[in-house]
Amino acid sequence: MLKELFSFCILLFLAASAASAPASPSYNEVYSQYPKDKYLVGIGEAARSANPLNDKRITEVLARLDIAKQIKIRLREETVDIMCEGGSAKLFKNTSECKNEFIMIVEATVDEFLEGSRIVTNGEKEGIVYAVAVMPKAEAVKDLDNRVKESADKTKENLEKARKGDKEALNDAKDEYMKAVTYNKEKEMIEGVRGRASGMFDELEKELVKLREK
Repeated sequence: MLKELFSFCILLFLAASAASAPASPSYNEVYSQYPKDKYLVGIGEAARSANPLNDKRITEVLARLDIAKQIKIRLREETVDIMCEGGSAKLFKNTSECKNEFIMIVEATVDEFLEGSRIVTNGEKEGIVYAVAVMPKAEAVKDLDNRVKESADKTKENLEKARKGDKEALNDAKDEYMKAVTYNKEKEMIEGVRGRASGMFDELEKELVKLREK
């Protein structure tokens, strides 16, 4: 009997807690105004505190991080293994080193282009303070396309120096090549289509491998 009474009290407590806990607001209007086929959307939430300014800062940071997380997770799950297969693997001591370096590049490159996001909504509902960050996909793709070209050009410049015996330039070429490949993967992911730069990357990769094996 005591055991049944105790269980009943626990259930009452949990029900009361659930009823008093603030629920996350609905963001249907946000996704209606910023459809996912045209925007990257990030939402940051925090329980309301006695410091509204701090709440605003926290939720805005979380909203931008939400966009970054969406891209980083997909890149890690869908592309890092592919990046470290074939010729790319020859640029590293082992597969583990390859994956670790590409993950570092993913972190850095996503944070770079995330600077183009903007906060479009701040609000509060049912005890939850929130912020919404968006990035137009067309702008993100354009920015990433420029970054791909810039890093590819730097790769070529450093390869030319490496051919003349500059060993440090070879390491710089590898770093820029990794950036170019990662920017391109991010662009493909956001755009939803496979890019046409694979031939260029194949040539850069072959040249890198050839110079590293000398």
